[in-house]
Formats: sequence, structure tokens, C-alpha cells
Amino acid sequence: MRTWRVQDVMSTEVITAPENASVAEIVTLLTDRQITAVPITDKFDAVLGVVSWTDLRQKIDVGTPEDTSRFGWWLGVAHLPTQWPEGTAVELMSAPALTIGADASLPAAARVMYRRGVGRLLVVDRDNRLRGIVTRSDLLKVYARLDAVIRGEVMQSVLLETLRIRPGAVRATVEDGVVTLTGRTERKTTAVAAARLTAAVPGVTDVVDRLTFDVDDTIATAPAPQRAERDPLRGWWTGPRPARSGEGAVMDRIARHDGQILAGSAGSS
Repeated sequence: MRTWRVQDVMSTEVITAPENASVAEIVTLLTDRQITAVPITDKFDAVLGVVSWTDLRQKIDVGTPEDTSRFGWWLGVAHLPTQWPEGTAVELMSAPALTIGADASLPAAARVMYRRGVGRLLVVDRDNRLRGIVTRSDLLKVYARLDAVIRGEVMQSVLLETLRIRPGAVRATVEDGVVTLTGRTERKTTAVAAARLTAAVPGVTDVVDRLTFDVDDTIATAPAPQRAERDPLRGWWTGPRPARSGEGAVMDRIARHDGQILAGSAGSS
């Protein structure tokens, strides 16, 4: 069963700036593209850092619009100075940039965003070369999958290929990401696995498990009774003592009778 990765939802078109870009070029790029930050890369497309409006405010007096509307944006830009101080992107950028691998899972990317308090991550390969960008909204794309696509993956990948359940024994219906499983399996462990693996399919929001089974193989069988053994030196039994035969019972009665005679003789003397 295939797991969605960052590379499945990221955007590959990323606006970047070279490491030798001037302050004026960075400001122009941020203004024209109406973005809040731009990655800085070298000639090999390796990520060096990021320049944001916050970085610019720390270096120079730049007013950043607080309103995210188009009017508010251009109102702030109208007050930008016409002359910019000298400097390059490398001198302005924050480094290292927050990055994540293209093969990372979506929960891993969401965890990094939450812990670092950011809404996007740069996606890089093993050589730290920029491959794309992933945002919080991108992580939600997995829940936009069509119900028919989800059902096909459950039926093919989970039930048939992974669990080897014969066709027709288990049925799956999907509505708004909620999967309902009906039918019958041979063992209870198979039914449990079907529900759990279905819940892991990308796009599934809940699983309604209505599966039945023939055998409950989760119940442990009772241990076999321990065999009684006799100590050959002392004649003692260890473990449950076996039932005595008829001859053994007679010998027991004789032994008890002799004991009573000996007890009577001792009392009369």
C-alpha cells in the first residue's frame, strides 16, 4: 500500500533569488510577486537561506503591509524608499533555511511546521538542491481524493494484494472519505487488519467496521496438562498424580487396615 509523500503534494515552481542579488532586487522581487519571503540559492540550486520582509526590516527601514488584501499590500509598498543600501542576499538572509526531504511523509512535514511555527517548508534532495515548496494547504490535498479513488485502493491494495482476501468476500463503500467495510473473513485477525490498513489509506477520514469472521483466532488455547513424573529415588510424584488402578486401591486399604491394627496394639499396651 502506497504512502503519500511530500513530493506528491508539493509545488515545483518556486521563486528564488541568486546569492549575489542586491537589496533592491530582493525588494523588487518580493513586491512584484507579492510574496513574503524568497529562497536564496547558489549556482547549483543548493539552498543557502531565505530573505523575508522581517530580514529587510532588521537591516533597513522597510514598511511591511499588515493587511493581506491587495489594497493593503500596495499601500505599504507605496512608502518604500527609492534608494537602497548596498548589500547582497547572502548578507540579508536567514540561514539555515527550514527544509524537508521530498520523500518525507506528510505527518512528518506537518510536525515540523507545527513545532517551528511556520506555514511552509522548502523541499530539497540529498544534495540540498531545491526541488519545490510545501505549504499547510498542500498537506490537506490528500483529503481531496475522490471517493472512487479511495475505494479502488482499499479493494485492490488492502483487501486483494495485502491481505489476499478472495474477491467478493469483503465489500467497501466510501462516502466523503468514510469507508464502510462489510462481509466475512475466515479469521478475526484478518478482519482487524483490514480495518486498520483501510484507516491508513490516504484520504480516509473514518472506518465503519461491520466485518464478521468464522474463527476467533485471538483467543489463546488452554495449555496442555502437565504430565506427572515420579522421582525414581524417593518414590514421590511431581505434578498431578495419576488415578490409581484397582490393585493400587486394594493396597491402600490394606495399608490403612494395618495402620489401624498397629494403633490399637499401641493403645492396649
